[in-house]
Amino acid sequence: MSEFDEIKTLAILLTNLGKKKRSENLLKIAEYCVRLKERYNSWIELAKIIKISDYRDHISAEMLREFGTILTLPDDIKEMIRNGMITSVDVAYRISLLKNENDQRILAKATVDRKLSASDVRAIVEYKTKNPDVTMDQAIQRVLESKGKVVTHHIVIMELTCKTVETLKEEAEKSKRSVEEFIFKILQRVWNKDWLLSLGMYDSDIILKVSDEGFKALQQEAKKFHVELKDLAEKLIQEELKEGG
Repeated sequence: MSEFDEIKTLAILLTNLGKKKRSENLLKIAEYCVRLKERYNSWIELAKIIKISDYRDHISAEMLREFGTILTLPDDIKEMIRNGMITSVDVAYRISLLKNENDQRILAKATVDRKLSASDVRAIVEYKTKNPDVTMDQAIQRVLESKGKVVTHHIVIMELTCKTVETLKEEAEKSKRSVEEFIFKILQRVWNKDWLLSLGMYDSDIILKVSDEGFKALQQEAKKFHVELKDLAEKLIQEELKEGG
């Protein structure tokens, strides 16, 4: 590489790296990064000389390496990048992490056809890596389906009387459990196990984390027993203790 070419290439990188809008094609920038890396022997050494301004940090060696991996992709994917169908370096880099070239092609095509975001691609690659036995199409579908699911949990505080707490402590000690474990066991027995996600205790208050389905069911139970929601655990625990704990 001549001195003029090197200076020109550095100038191109300085004006394009770290920006969403680039004057050069992503593939061309990747080629420039690799050529300069060969000139300076390592990504670390190249990173040392690329500085945007006094007000911004050096471009990291890791970022340069991510650009460089674009050139390891199959030619047909590189053509998609050259044609501007894939413009995110993060997307191209994540695709390159897949070991199977056919998987890379399937994900690249899905990225374009389904307009996947960088976060979508990251999640898909991570899922496929952790689940190597699923197909690429299955990994894509499962990740995209999971995006539409919103899981709602509720934190509910229920009050126990001091007398009930003392009784629970005695019973818990007999069974060699903590009070929280003993209460949790009782409530799991009287409620659907899937409702109750976790339980904690502060003084005479129990703090429950319940599913959305569980929260609605508990509200119905409180109405059924004609008590406020905060008093529901007290009533149910008392009944259980009378029956033998």
